[in-house]
Amino acid sequence: MKSKLNDRRPALRVVASRGIAIVFFCGACAHEGSPPQPGSSASVRPSILLVTLDTTRADSIGPGAVGIETPAFNALTERGQTFTRAYAAVPETLPSHTSMMTGLYPAGHGIHENARTVPARQTLLAEELQHAGYRTAAFVSSFVLARRFGLGRGFDVYDDIEAPERTALETTNRALGYLNASQRQPQFLWVHYFDAHAPYAPSEPYETRFADKPYLGEIAAVDEQLGRLVAAFEQKAAGPAVLVVVGDHGEGLGDHGESQHGNLVYEATMHVPLVIVGPGIRKGVAIGPVSTRRIFNTILDLAGINAAGSLRAPTSEIVLGEAMKPFLEYGWQPQVMAVEGAQKVIAAGRNEVYDVVTDPGETRDLSATAALSRPLRTGMQDYPVPTPGAARAPGALSD
Repeated sequence: MKSKLNDRRPALRVVASRGIAIVFFCGACAHEGSPPQPGSSASVRPSILLVTLDTTRADSIGPGAVGIETPAFNALTERGQTFTRAYAAVPETLPSHTSMMTGLYPAGHGIHENARTVPARQTLLAEELQHAGYRTAAFVSSFVLARRFGLGRGFDVYDDIEAPERTALETTNRALGYLNASQRQPQFLWVHYFDAHAPYAPSEPYETRFADKPYLGEIAAVDEQLGRLVAAFEQKAAGPAVLVVVGDHGEGLGDHGESQHGNLVYEATMHVPLVIVGPGIRKGVAIGPVSTRRIFNTILDLAGINAAGSLRAPTSEIVLGEAMKPFLEYGWQPQVMAVEGAQKVIAAGRNEVYDVVTDPGETRDLSATAALSRPLRTGMQDYPVPTPGAARAPGALSD
């Protein structure tokens, strides 16, 4: 099983027939008609900006967020396609980003928690784009994503830090300095914002404005910098611009007893924001469940490299996710999440079943009466569990 998951192309076909691999579910998308044509290898290719919002709950940003206004993100939702049911593959920073950069679940790329190293055998998104003629650069805001952990391969510029974190303002300023240089070839720019991670200490005026909810203050501060970054990218980057903004995972904030993230797979930590803007992207809302690991496929599609698995292609899927850190470090049960339509199942010794459309807080366990489809059951049962006993991640990096 592991060998199949490590080989991207067979994994997306052979395993899909058993309900494990993910293809975009769009049966309930708010669109009609045929999808736009995939990207081509034409001479004018888009420049692509990928912004990853660390520790950002889906309900903390966007037009529907309560107690906060996020005008920069809201403006993107008005211009592009918003995926209201996007799910992280794992509720930790390094493994979640590794899934976005490989198109694989953690069971495929092997990174189940922070402080691991992405295997050299795994082809990364930046390597694919660099090989296709893109100028590649990354600006990350936490040591958790430092080059030493393996995601720097394929980037011409990889601006990381040795400190635990830096602010969105600092990271944006460095990214803008890069964009101000003359660029003649298409760009792939990845910018990672870490501010919403605990401890929550937003800068002014957000510290005062959100004195009772500092987590939201961090989100508001990030949104301000997102607006600066998007404006500069669209002005400076070569060719048409594509914008992808996505959360890597959410934050518990007390839901189901989890204050932060990494231990559980409820909506608070797995449901994340996702919006895509650019030529060939439908405007509107997609309401079917999707996995953020499809960022890999979608960007390859937009760059004209390979359209397979792109979020622009409406194909049914089962969305999976995992939380293996508690299993590997504390001896808990392995946790696997599977989502099909409105139904979400959490397998952790026993099954919990929720209708996350009518019950997004997952307060009513329907396992006693719910009927599960065969693909949903297979997806959970066949998801590989890592072997315990690997060296434990240092505590400072385990968040």
